[in-house]
Amino acid sequence: MAVQMHVANSASIRGAGVFAAGPYWCSKGDVTTAVTTCMSTGVGVDIEGIKTQISNYERSSYIDNSSNLKGSKVFLFSGSADKIVNRKVVMETENFYKEYSADVKTQFNLYVAHTMPTKDYGSNCASSEKPFIGRCNYEGAFYTLSHLFDGKIKSGSAKYNKANLFEVTQDTVGTNMGPKAYVYAPKACQESGANCPLHVVFHGCQQTIADIDMQYVEKTGYNEVAENNNLVILYPQAVASAVNPMGCWDWWGYTTSSFANKNGPQIKAVNKLISGLKSGELALERVGEDTVGRAQDTIKAATE
Repeated sequence: MAVQMHVANSASIRGAGVFAAGPYWCSKGDVTTAVTTCMSTGVGVDIEGIKTQISNYERSSYIDNSSNLKGSKVFLFSGSADKIVNRKVVMETENFYKEYSADVKTQFNLYVAHTMPTKDYGSNCASSEKPFIGRCNYEGAFYTLSHLFDGKIKSGSAKYNKANLFEVTQDTVGTNMGPKAYVYAPKACQESGANCPLHVVFHGCQQTIADIDMQYVEKTGYNEVAENNNLVILYPQAVASAVNPMGCWDWWGYTTSSFANKNGPQIKAVNKLISGLKSGELALERVGEDTVGRAQDTIKAATE
């Protein structure tokens, strides 16, 4: 989903961090292609066909001009122990972005399974199992954001503070998304006049709230980086359904055939959340409290 959001909105989104995922429009809207070519084998990824589709979408103004991808920051991660998404798939993502002259950084050399790598939280790093967050002695969130922000991200001792976690309403009709998304904003980003950079984080399959509760929102390391660098983190939420039993984001067309462009229900819903944070007009509720505030009184973010 991160790749789709980046390509569709490349005029306003500066880059993407991608963990174990294929190129834009890899599935071509076909579930069989999705689970074979774009997951298990990595064989037959049609980069030229993808480029043609991007050109078609550009002509119809369904996505931003792909020239914006030149120089954009992209961080790609694939663990050598990942048996769910073949490393060849992520290598094709690298090839795809290089076709558009993006600034790509890769980490393909760690013995990590199909999991979000953290320093010290989660399952055994070599196991692909819920919560699909692994204690790998590797801070995936930090290294992603460090590349996306030109090496300006600093490490520090600040910890996750639940008082800085908010929930917001997201569109559910036709989106296969849950009723709430989450926003993490350090105290400095809640001050009047603050304009902290925004980073959007998408959970993976089987990492919905129903699957692993709040672990992806609270335990993947993004909030600590946010605290140390005054970033706002947005966590949209997909849900499982009959057409999407593992709670994945739509990268093969289970919502509509427009899943990969700005008319796609999920991209449209997430863009609405981003716009609300940028304008300061998104209604926020602090998690665990009954008080409701207006975003212009607490959080205003700049898209990154």
